[in-house]
Amino acid sequence: MFTPTLLVPRITDLDPAALYAQGYRGLLLDVDNTLTTHHNPVIPQEVRDWLDAATAAGLTLCILSNSKKFRIQPKAEGLGLPFVALACKPLPFGFWKAVRRLGFSRRECLAIGDQSFTDVLGARLAGIAVAQTEPIEPESGWSFRLRRRLEVGIRRRAKFKLEKKEKSL
Repeated sequence: MFTPTLLVPRITDLDPAALYAQGYRGLLLDVDNTLTTHHNPVIPQEVRDWLDAATAAGLTLCILSNSKKFRIQPKAEGLGLPFVALACKPLPFGFWKAVRRLGFSRRECLAIGDQSFTDVLGARLAGIAVAQTEPIEPESGWSFRLRRRLEVGIRRRAKFKLEKKEKSL
């Protein structure tokens, strides 16, 4: 349940055209530590360029966040993207709502996020493929530090499983 479909350092390391060629049509995007640093209102230009490339490749994007609407709406509107706030990840309901909002099947969507215990687990519970990124920067809160420490082993096992899967292909 904690093994992502793809494991990449940054969202910008994903090739939008390749994702489209693999059958993905919708991307469900986490914000904090995936698109930008935690609680940062500014999306870096490199990420904005990647979002433009994803749209140009034919992908439809939706922001999916556990944050409240007042935090997510300005970012989503600034990017011209629909959003689902208070997604309650890792519960699957927010993922399903985002998939419905995009109008695709779960099989046609890929969630992208940095956390094993919210993004990866939630996508898996929702029946959606998931690409896990490394966090852009470490968070300072004790609960984040604890989760990140637990994620080290999970990421190591996920990387091993994905490498083993690639070798068998």
